[in-house]
Amino acid sequence: MKLRKLKLKDFRRFESLDIDFHPDLTVIAARNGQGKTSILEAIATALGPFVGAFDLGSSKHIERSDARYVRLGDGFENEQRFPVIIDASLDSPAIEWQRALHGPKSRTSVKDAAPLAKWGKELQESLRTRAETALPLVSYYPAGRLWMNHKNSSRKAVISASRTMGYEDCLSSASNFVQMQQWMSKATLAVVQQQDLPGYERSDLKPRIVGIQSAVNLVLQDEGWSNFHYSLSFEELAMSHPDHGLLPISLLSDGVRAMISLAADMAFRCARLNGQFQDQASLMTEGIVLIDEIDLHLHPAWQQRVLAALRLAFPKIQFIVSTHSPQVLTTVNREQIRIIHKDEQAGWISEQPATSPLAQESGDALASVMDVNTRPPMAILQTARAYEQLFREGASEGSEAKKLKKELDAAGYEISDADTALWAFLAEQVRKKTK
Repeated sequence: MKLRKLKLKDFRRFESLDIDFHPDLTVIAARNGQGKTSILEAIATALGPFVGAFDLGSSKHIERSDARYVRLGDGFENEQRFPVIIDASLDSPAIEWQRALHGPKSRTSVKDAAPLAKWGKELQESLRTRAETALPLVSYYPAGRLWMNHKNSSRKAVISASRTMGYEDCLSSASNFVQMQQWMSKATLAVVQQQDLPGYERSDLKPRIVGIQSAVNLVLQDEGWSNFHYSLSFEELAMSHPDHGLLPISLLSDGVRAMISLAADMAFRCARLNGQFQDQASLMTEGIVLIDEIDLHLHPAWQQRVLAALRLAFPKIQFIVSTHSPQVLTTVNREQIRIIHKDEQAGWISEQPATSPLAQESGDALASVMDVNTRPPMAILQTARAYEQLFREGASEGSEAKKLKKELDAAGYEISDADTALWAFLAEQVRKKTK
């Protein structure tokens, strides 16, 4: 299951936008308010008929609030544009479909999404008779994923529920972390019971738990965390670190918790959808995962590793993510980046950067991909440039240069020894030429 293209018309801020996706990984970059989240929301909405075809899956629809607002005339009033249209296409299998909302009192159309829904229904029916049927993972993780618990999070997790539990709330804007933790708790206790009692020899619970643990450990290993498990002592999920020891998840930093909850939820869904893969579910499951702000709460060093870690743990997943991080951009090639912006005719476009930021310095990605000056726009820079010019001209001991240097020192601006040496060399060259 690979998403190939998406076309939007009057969806949120986009009058029109066409975007294609890399089959393995697409990183969406844009300034704040330029539509990164809207694209991910549109993809989640486009995939709604597929998820909704399963017993425990719920579709996601185009909402009235998704219609683009347009100001007409000189007044303050805005009017919405209809129809709102999302066109999408998959590779493997090759499916094209459309979702549309034709008016403020209409419902999202389903007729033109029939090919996608049909595929989902065929898989659902196959589940009832064929245990080996493989299901693709579909999941969306918005920027508020760490804080928003789903309204169903208090519902008890059932170990023996349908495989389609892996689709429950998968397109929701809220987290199902509580329910996943409940499942891990019950599964861990069940495995302990099954070890001591006859009749459970064919149970696949332990391999599933091992698979979930392995996936989370792979994602967190470079940060020193390991041994992901449900702790009967803490009565919650826990991990180990050589410096910090064994700690419950609730005591960890936002960045660590965000990555644990993301990896654990993905692995949990893989294990539920494809239990026949046992401890290899995360490695064998295909699908599409959407992550808004992949760099959320992460240190820049971790941002440089996060995509590689996720792809190692879930190698068959197509990831579509957004980011504000130049560190993230330096870990992918230009074919995997989509920059969203307006062209000269004020139309929205998606394009690859002119050069690849892969393995380059973060400052290069900041300038070439994100179109941001590597230095912040601060008034102190004008003072620094004026001082540098005087130094280069051999006037570093003059009253004006000393005044500027005093201002720089007071502001805490530091000039490196390398810069001072270079300026002194240039000043000497100027002195020789004027002899």
